[in-house]
Amino acid sequence: MRKNRKMSKKMSVMATNTLRFGAILLSFFVMVILYILSLHSCTQLQNQKGARERDIAKLDDALLRESTRWEELKTPEKIEGALLRHGLAMKTPRADQIVRMENGSPRRGQISLAKAKARNEAILGSVSASARKPARAAYRRTSRR
Repeated sequence: MRKNRKMSKKMSVMATNTLRFGAILLSFFVMVILYILSLHSCTQLQNQKGARERDIAKLDDALLRESTRWEELKTPEKIEGALLRHGLAMKTPRADQIVRMENGSPRRGQISLAKAKARNEAILGSVSASARKPARAAYRRTSRR
């Protein structure tokens, strides 16, 4: 019986060592699988980030092209050409015709403002007050319908 106990003790030690080795081996395989999964998800995130960066670069290029195109359309020659295509014979105003605004009202002391006031007074002075009232009343009547 003593031999049997010693033998069972040795087997239990051997079984315990085998169990520990198996647990270590199993945890190693679990760690390898977790590493592979995390590496795969990181690679997917990097690919998505690269795709978004390429999209941003494309949009930046498109923005640059459109802003350049818009700046070209705002040149005086292009504006005059567009007005002529629509049948409006207009030119870009001269410097003395430009009225600069500040807080919703024209700045004081501008030559163009004085000329515009004089021109408007001359136009309104030639039209009598009685001739202007029926036109306004007629407008009011047509706008209500």
